[in-house]
Amino acid sequence: MWSVIVKKKNVWHQKKPSSNSQDIQLPQYFRSARELAFFLLEEYRTRDQFVSDSLHRWDHRIELSSQDRRLAMEISIGVIRRQLTLDTLIEHQLTRPREKVEPSLWTLLQIGVYQLVMLDQIPDHAAVSETVELAGKLKRVRWKKMVNAILRSMSRQLIEEIAITPQANAIPLSYERYRCFASDYFDDPETNFSRYVSRAFSFPETLVSDWFTRYGVDQTLQIAQWFNQRNKLYLRVNLLKTNRESLLAELLDSGIQASLGKEPQSIRLDQAVPLESLVGFDSGKFTIQDESAIAAGNLLNPQPDETVLDLCAAPGTKTTHLAELMQNQGAIIATDVGEDRLDNIKQNTSRLGLNIVQPRLIKLYETDLPGAPFDAILVDAPCSNSGVLGKRPEARWRIDDSSINELVEIQRHLVRLALDHLKSRGRLVYSTCSFDPRENEELLKSVLNDYPGRAIVQENIHLPGSPSDGGYQGLVH
Repeated sequence: MWSVIVKKKNVWHQKKPSSNSQDIQLPQYFRSARELAFFLLEEYRTRDQFVSDSLHRWDHRIELSSQDRRLAMEISIGVIRRQLTLDTLIEHQLTRPREKVEPSLWTLLQIGVYQLVMLDQIPDHAAVSETVELAGKLKRVRWKKMVNAILRSMSRQLIEEIAITPQANAIPLSYERYRCFASDYFDDPETNFSRYVSRAFSFPETLVSDWFTRYGVDQTLQIAQWFNQRNKLYLRVNLLKTNRESLLAELLDSGIQASLGKEPQSIRLDQAVPLESLVGFDSGKFTIQDESAIAAGNLLNPQPDETVLDLCAAPGTKTTHLAELMQNQGAIIATDVGEDRLDNIKQNTSRLGLNIVQPRLIKLYETDLPGAPFDAILVDAPCSNSGVLGKRPEARWRIDDSSINELVEIQRHLVRLALDHLKSRGRLVYSTCSFDPRENEELLKSVLNDYPGRAIVQENIHLPGSPSDGGYQGLVH
């Protein structure tokens, strides 16, 4: 997927930098998890920066244990993911209008409330005291009194009861597990379902209403919960170096709980483990890839000695799958719009031992493609990411009709470009990590109206949580 599109998306809802945040000096070194989380969230708020980008840029400043680093990521990603829920809870504890609270102070309150409400492993007293102490480290001593008061008020609202269904005084922690409060902070789900899910699960209400209209109550709850929890990782086995049974045996022997997935190359990890602890990664025996994404390569089914195009190839996860399916025989032209993106493709092919991939730089609105015509083409188009909102929590706040319409125009151009360079008996797979029909089946059918003789022969529509991430693939012959 083209990074230029993702970066362009960053300005669709560009937030204005807060003048007060500029007065809080970035530390030379981060020595606490909450401090790192605070500055990651401030970068997201004031500059609309992805947390992963800020983390990479500051890596040399971070002096934290792996445990504290994980806590910083849990807090920062969690606050972004659940910000509408946190905002609702904080607003109910305030004695002043929200606009009277400094934006950076609001970030600190979000961090504190997230620990209290969402993280069972952190005692309430620690969540309160550590957040109050952080105000002092930030040289905002005057914030301490308010932070302490709000967090203690929130702590008193927590009750031991755990509900199994949505209700006005509860937010979801996992499937059929809702944390309850002493007060009703949310709409009654029986009378205003979309608004309840929007605030209790933390999604734009227009997005929830769209899901509810298309899928009903139960499926909407499943989708929303899927995006708010840590889900299983999948490995795509490199069948040129090993097979599923052998790699699964290696994982089990090393103490990793795993099982076979439904795709012919997939293994599901049944526990959360650091990537570096997995046997076989450095030797190229597998790639981390969700099953809904693995399905794209399997649907295209490229054959040895074919000439194949991966039109939006970086970082190369699907490209390398195509090469493995081709038994590293033939040619794959892997195009993208940035040199740094092409470097990622080269790194992935090198690790996996693949040499048939030829990275090529093209322009955003290209009209000619190197190596054409092609036997098979994969168009893994830039999209709203609506099917992977758990992995990309920032994306949920960027989805609106305007952004969808802009993406559809780019997607339409890419499909036409690919069809114009496909052999007469060639095949094409159009793929996105969205499950919005406007970006998928509606768009593909609309384009094919201008290409008599081309038709959709198979579609994969992946709904989030059934059983993996959401997405779409359409096979055209």
